[in-house]
Amino acid sequence: MSLTITVPDPLARLLQSRAEVEKIPVDELATRILETGMQDPLQSGQWTVVNKRRMALIEKQFRNGLTDQEQVELQELQELADRQLEELDAVMLKDLAIMERTARSVLQGAE
Repeated sequence: MSLTITVPDPLARLLQSRAEVEKIPVDELATRILETGMQDPLQSGQWTVVNKRRMALIEKQFRNGLTDQEQVELQELQELADRQLEELDAVMLKDLAIMERTARSVLQGAE
């Protein structure tokens, strides 16, 4: 699937300049930047909207089946969900480590 977007002139000029410096086509640079940005976890409100679409596709998959395009979309949304959960896991593991250190410290102080 391809998509055409319109960007403001200052951003277009910036993209063109950077593409010239890197000696690559503007669309290749824009695609790379978008791919990098899409790897970042979504904010809570964004994730809620995206996850609703993911859930609707999952429900449809079991009710009527999905079109090829919907199947691709669902796969992409599932990958995004995985990244969201990995980020959440990392935060939770960091919090757990802090709690463990605190508990150890308290227990050692009680001896």
